[in-house]
Amino acid sequence: MKITTHIDEKLLKDAMKAARAKTQRAVLEEGLRKVVAEKSNREFAKKLGTFHVSWTHERLMKSRE
Repeated sequence: MKITTHIDEKLLKDAMKAARAKTQRAVLEEGLRKVVAEKSNREFAKKLGTFHVSWTHERLMKSRE
């Protein structure tokens, strides 16, 4: 899909540098993918809910051995 829009040049350059993207399209697509993934993660966390964990950090590390 082709879209014409105005984007702050400095923001776009900074995003390209941070993402190590070679093209404007690549950085925009990566940004959109991250927005979608973040939304999905928030929805998953909401469904998961909250729970209490009584283990200490030491006990957790020991259980991983």
